Amino acid sequence: MKTLITLSRSILALVFLFSGFVKGVDPLGTAYKIEDYLIAYGMDWALPISLIIAFCLIALEMSLGILLAFNILPKFTRGAMAGLMFFFTFVTLYDALYNPVPDCGCFGDALVITNWQTFYKNILLDVLILALFFNHPKKVKVRKHLSWGLAVFILFLSFSFYNLRHLPMIDFRFWKVGSQVYNNKQKSIELYLTFKNKNTGELHEFLSPNYPYQDKEWNANWEFVSSREYSPEQNAQSLMIFDIEGIDVTNEVLGVQGKSFLLISHDLNAISKKNVQKIKTFIQIAEDENLSIAIITASLGNKIFNFSNQNTIDIPFFLADDIDLKTIIRSNPGLILLENGKVIKKWASADIPSSSDNIYD
Repeated sequence: MKTLITLSRSILALVFLFSGFVKGVDPLGTAYKIEDYLIAYGMDWALPISLIIAFCLIALEMSLGILLAFNILPKFTRGAMAGLMFFFTFVTLYDALYNPVPDCGCFGDALVITNWQTFYKNILLDVLILALFFNHPKKVKVRKHLSWGLAVFILFLSFSFYNLRHLPMIDFRFWKVGSQVYNNKQKSIELYLTFKNKNTGELHEFLSPNYPYQDKEWNANWEFVSSREYSPEQNAQSLMIFDIEGIDVTNEVLGVQGKSFLLISHDLNAISKKNVQKIKTFIQIAEDENLSIAIITASLGNKIFNFSNQNTIDIPFFLADDIDLKTIIRSNPGLILLENGKVIKKWASADIPSSSDNIYD
């Protein structure tokens, strides 16, 4: 029994630490996922506090993981874990049955699993937590261990705040530094053809033109069913960029040869005056360095016109989906340096360069 309890405690601690860490690395992404849940459950009134909820969840998971790993306040820890998992088990069961939110986000972007996989994972954790209740820890000095718990809580709250103000220390998404998000030498699209055996009903797929189309006997026994196209290299995944008139300019914007900058803002109205000044300063730097720069936003209609005129910003504005922009960079605004379609560097609004000396640092 002692071995079982130790094993259960170790596994639970690791899961909670990993879950809290990947959420803490990307607190804004965690807030976005909480917003999905709030909308799905008709709790739109709580959207303004989604980031606060995210911070509390991150700190709670990390704190419980540390407390359990070092066996600090064991009675409190197992009780808190039991209550937390009781709630999430029912939430994930509902998700698995009705799919209101396709991805639970329990491990951020580091590990994406289905809703049913999440539910089964929670059932396993529930069993492990149950094993902890067979443990009878010795009495401890509560004041000392409460200080430990508070210190851990503050530590990881600070860690999450750092990642919020700047950018995630570890980027698990497609647009991370070093990713080739656009390739001018994209491989040609492959065509796959499916044929059906007239006698047995067997289906077989061929990569065109590698199928026996000149074989008369084969042609007599097989008939064409369907075709599909496959692109070996997808440019920037699903991102599509449009100009103000609605024309697709994805290739033109991402395919700039040499270095180019993208200013990303999913909501122009949410940019503070301080950050507007940072943008204007950097635009001047880019122009002095003769570097291409464009703004990509999800703001529509008069928002672009008003933002441009009120702040005297005269560079190209392009449009993209707000979810794509939030995924590309966790900052509003954010800045990305591309070179021949490859992400070289990313800056949060707090870190946008103020001089040409630190553009490439």
